[in-house]
Amino acid sequence: MFERFTADSRQVVLDAQAFARRLGHRWIGTEHILYALAASQSDISELLRGRDVTPQQVEQEFLRLIGPGHGALDRDALAAIGIDLDTVQARIEAVFGPDALVSCAPQRRRWPRSRRQDCGPVTGHIPLTKRSKKCLELTVREAQAVHSGSIGMAHLATALLGIPDGVPPRILAAIGVSGIDLRAEILSRRRQTS
Repeated sequence: MFERFTADSRQVVLDAQAFARRLGHRWIGTEHILYALAASQSDISELLRGRDVTPQQVEQEFLRLIGPGHGALDRDALAAIGIDLDTVQARIEAVFGPDALVSCAPQRRRWPRSRRQDCGPVTGHIPLTKRSKKCLELTVREAQAVHSGSIGMAHLATALLGIPDGVPPRILAAIGVSGIDLRAEILSRRRQTS
């Protein structure tokens, strides 16, 4: 499926994975894809940012709704009280050894077992959630509907914005933007350029 994705739309999926990894999440959800769309350098991201759907706004609402994953520390909050996280980590590891801050203590389960967070940093492959897989399937359908040989950013954005449930609609509502209106505008622009 990914061979038909344009370089830009493929990069969004990779950026969503990087965002998930940075937050300490062990899954790639549609919320990570929304962040990556807003952070990309494309016409779609310009449209999103023009409606205040910036990477910063998406991340802020994302963290408010979901929070960071296991092991993710809020670097900015610590810096605000005069603590440099990198310095603290380096000193602890110098005394106690590498990965001394990695805790394997049992965590309160907030997610189903399939998304349970194990101890240690997020490395390797991060799986897509069912909703993210559905989003990518809808992206292919969006491209097929307009007989496009390639799958671009507009297809990905309209598919994502067409999903009525999950975290992205809640993020957009908190920002004060309608996903339905954004989707309609992207579709309208796509028709005008065709």
